[in-house]
Amino acid sequence: MRISRGQLAVLMAVFCSLGMISCSDRYQEKTFGGMHGRVQKVTVYHMMPELWYANFIGTDVMYVNTSIYDVYGNEICSAVMDSAERVLVETENIFEDGVCTRSTQKAGGRVNARINLISKDKGTLVYSKETNGRTVRMTVKESSFLRRHKSVVSEDGQVTTVSIVKTDRKGYPLKITVNEPLSGNMSVETNRFDANHNVLEKHVITRVGKDGKEKEEITFTDYGEVDDHGNWKDCRTYNDLHLPVEVLVREFEYWE
Repeated sequence: MRISRGQLAVLMAVFCSLGMISCSDRYQEKTFGGMHGRVQKVTVYHMMPELWYANFIGTDVMYVNTSIYDVYGNEICSAVMDSAERVLVETENIFEDGVCTRSTQKAGGRVNARINLISKDKGTLVYSKETNGRTVRMTVKESSFLRRHKSVVSEDGQVTTVSIVKTDRKGYPLKITVNEPLSGNMSVETNRFDANHNVLEKHVITRVGKDGKEKEEITFTDYGEVDDHGNWKDCRTYNDLHLPVEVLVREFEYWE
């Protein structure tokens, strides 16, 4: 069983609407994506939980993510692929002195988004993002130790999104708060890690609209085998009813 074309179209639209994990998201990010060792490439298979638990191994891939890192641990390109590993969305990032200065995203082989670094001053980065003819400005800064701040400003100067990331001393995100002042949408994500900085428990509270009702989702993740570098090779995520919601399988290549 494979994901249908209709489902792929929805997935592709979601990935594009969410935007790329790009320059503005990579400020102060852990090298090699926070993984252990000098990872050159990681491929993540997103499995269908129901089929995985029914032991239909080999026929249960929904879609695939892959990321490639340079020798310094910067993610220089990434892609989202279907179950046959045909590219749906791909992103290229350019770094200078450890700072991402430009990102380009393609969907269906065509460029649909660009991000460029405008200025860099005292720990504050300002980017412009062009998507489908619209341009927004994004400011990312380390507002204090263990705290990062990001704001998105529209063409007419209105703040559309404000996000705050609180991290532990090693830079892993403990709490992520996102507010959209114009729409009233908000989300708060809280993570609990194990000794290897793998997420064990995640609490997410969301609200749609200023008067919307808050919804809470709690998930728990178990990890299976690890490779020689200490990176997990598979994991299973459950909701608070202990129903499977996500199964991931990872493959690694390392720099020598």
